[in-house]
Amino acid sequence: MDVFTTNFGTIDWIIVLVYICIPVVIGILVRKYVRQLSDFIVAGRSLRLFIAIATMTGTELGLVTVMYNAEMGFLHGFSAFHIAVIEFSCILAIGLTGFIVYRLRQKKVMTIPEFYEERFGRKVRIVGGTILALGGILNMGLFLQAGARFMMGVTGYSNPAGLQLFMSVMLIMVLIYTVLGGMVSVVLNDFLQFVVLSIGMLIGCYFIIVKIGWGSLFEVPAPVDTGSWFNPVAKGSELGPIYVIFMVVLSLSAGALWQSGTLRALSAKSPKVAKQLYTWSSISYMARRVIPMFWGISAFIFVSQTPQLLAAFQGPEPLNSQFGMPIFLAKVIPSGFLGLLAAGMFAAFMSTHDSYLLSWSSVITQDIIAPLKKNRLSDTMRLLITRISIVCIGLFLLIWGLWFEAPVSLWNYMAVTGTIYLAGAFTVVVAGLYWKKASTTGAMIALFAGLLAILGIGPWTQGENVSWYLTDKFFGVTAFIIAFLGMVVGSYLFPDKQKLKEAG
Repeated sequence: MDVFTTNFGTIDWIIVLVYICIPVVIGILVRKYVRQLSDFIVAGRSLRLFIAIATMTGTELGLVTVMYNAEMGFLHGFSAFHIAVIEFSCILAIGLTGFIVYRLRQKKVMTIPEFYEERFGRKVRIVGGTILALGGILNMGLFLQAGARFMMGVTGYSNPAGLQLFMSVMLIMVLIYTVLGGMVSVVLNDFLQFVVLSIGMLIGCYFIIVKIGWGSLFEVPAPVDTGSWFNPVAKGSELGPIYVIFMVVLSLSAGALWQSGTLRALSAKSPKVAKQLYTWSSISYMARRVIPMFWGISAFIFVSQTPQLLAAFQGPEPLNSQFGMPIFLAKVIPSGFLGLLAAGMFAAFMSTHDSYLLSWSSVITQDIIAPLKKNRLSDTMRLLITRISIVCIGLFLLIWGLWFEAPVSLWNYMAVTGTIYLAGAFTVVVAGLYWKKASTTGAMIALFAGLLAILGIGPWTQGENVSWYLTDKFFGVTAFIIAFLGMVVGSYLFPDKQKLKEAG
């Protein structure tokens, strides 16, 4: 059996090609409704609960989400499920309490760094915006690469140039309708993609269960340690207690402050709707983890039972583990249904890319360039800069995706690059909202502390015998700790004089 032989046929190509034309048409049609920057970035703050839930799910359940969660299932089995449980708990807690998101929506800010300026001054906003853009753009640096690998695995296109071809075409499609329609286009397409993706994932689950069978799903594959397959902190597990701690802190901070998701709360009709959005979305957040992880687990079981595939993934020049899930799906799902699934996954790819491109470009415009110009930019100029930024970010993603190969798993890469922003942002926003003594100096120290996480994607993190203090999870946890200590110590040693006068 050829590794890249799949069931993807002509009818599947037709389904996918017809679907990908729809977002472009929507982007062209809604362009006339984008009259000012608030329309482009937060859709005029008019999202009602159901639409907000659908579009937030569409954003956070992207193809890269499916790929990295499937890879975690492929590599770690059921022990990867602890990430889903932690994230569900954190998102639900944010929704029930309104932690961070309720107050931010009350303040009517469009980006997180906008709050930095309101609380700590313009310099903090510019620094915070720069770090947010850096972390966010690096975070999505491998989205194109992962999406292209999925399409190669599903379609069976094994040509070495396939990665570049798929990355280029997929990027062009996203750029066209994101640049044209902004958040209005994004919301409409995310809703459509939510529906298509849901159908696609149900199709995938049905054929996987038929192929593997419930009984085989819970049998530990022969080459795997039983304890680490089910328990993330078991002896011999590649995850461990520090990793679990990292996931708790990361899930809470990302749940409340990851720009692409928070943008939905800031676009909600009211602070109350923002809270409800998180409460109900907690279910879809867990589903976006569990279902792809289930696919990855099933893929590994299938691979372990197929000698030729097992040799391809464990040989002297092994296939990237990200190929496991798409190759598996393409071999067990019949033609026609496979096209629907591929369209759903392409929908997931576009729904994440559009929101992330919009998020980081709006930060560059609103939180770096506009403050440097002392907010003298017109709405027309801001729209132009935002659209130019979208294209520039897209080109960077193409170059980065072709050049950089992460030394860690796709999810761990995203966790660490996300920490570049989140370690400082979580500390600064929580302190700014809930601690009156938080100072500008403390905020600056906390923001710069997040840059430590960049070390988590260095080549020294690779290999079986890497010391614990050189791992990606160590750098991630350390960045959060230093940010917190920096805020506390900096605020006590260097309090804001103006606030001291007001208090006195």
